[in-house]
Formats: sequence, C-alpha cells, structure tokens
Amino acid sequence: MSLRLVSVITLAAVLLLPASTAVAGGETETTLRISISPINGDPGTDISVTGEGAKAELPVKVMIVTNGDTGEGAIAEVEADPADDGTFSTTINVPEGTADGSYAVRAEQRNEGGGLIHYWWVGFEVGGGNALLPVTGTLPGTTFTITAALAALLVVALAFQGTRRALRR
Repeated sequence: MSLRLVSVITLAAVLLLPASTAVAGGETETTLRISISPINGDPGTDISVTGEGAKAELPVKVMIVTNGDTGEGAIAEVEADPADDGTFSTTINVPEGTADGSYAVRAEQRNEGGGLIHYWWVGFEVGGGNALLPVTGTLPGTTFTITAALAALLVVALAFQGTRRALRR
C-alpha cells in the first residue's frame, strides 16, 4: 500500500472521528460539560457548578462522589433544571464530616427509563490539598485514544517515508 494512500486513509479517519464520543443509554454524543468553583475546600464549602450541553427537557443531577467515572460513593446531590439552551447552574455543599481526600463533582443526565445519557466530572480536593488543575473526565475508552493512535500512526508513516526518500538520493 502506498504511503499516499495510507496517509489519506489515516488523515480521513482522524478528521472524521469525534474527539469524545460516548455511547451511554443509546446516545452517541457527550455534550455535557461543567466547571466548578472552588476546586478545593474544607467540609461545609459551597461549590458553585455551572454547565452547558444539557438536554433542556431533562433534569441534571449534580453529585459529589468518590468515583467520577462510575458515580459511586455519592456523599451529596442536588438537581438542576437546564435552560432551553442547555446551560444550568447550581450550588452543592461538601457535607460536614467529609474525610480529607480526592472526590469528584459529577453532573449527569438520564433518560425517562433511567438510562445514562451523558455525564462529566471535575475533581475536587477536600482538606489540606491545593489542587492547581482539576481532573476532568468522560466515559472511559472513548475514541479520543483511537484518534490519538491514528494521528501517531500518520506521523510515523510520514517520517518513515521521508527518511526512505532521503536515503534514496
């Protein structure tokens, strides 16, 4: 197979694959995103949560959890009703007595049948830690890793072909 054909196929695949496609509850797109302030604090701290990309007709559940990917270990939760444009905001409180450590503020939406549509989480540190950058996440195993692998393959193929042509001269 020629390098030109490999390059075209790889480039097409990289451009056509979305950076984050999550399949949950039959949906094929993750659009929900949140930001929080502050990103660390002691028990009793109020966390301001703002989001976008929610489906307007469904409530958004916002939780403080021990596992952002699975939503397990919920220690607090509130619901927010998104606006018609998919934006929402709410405040959630870190319960008194919460042990120091790493947690996640997770927002999710479920369909009428209870199936997960999409979610997003941001890390939150309770106690003495000073998190400089929050950890965020979406469904594990998304096509981002496939896109990165295809991009790396394209770079390697082009470097190999360039080296091969340079040695022929």
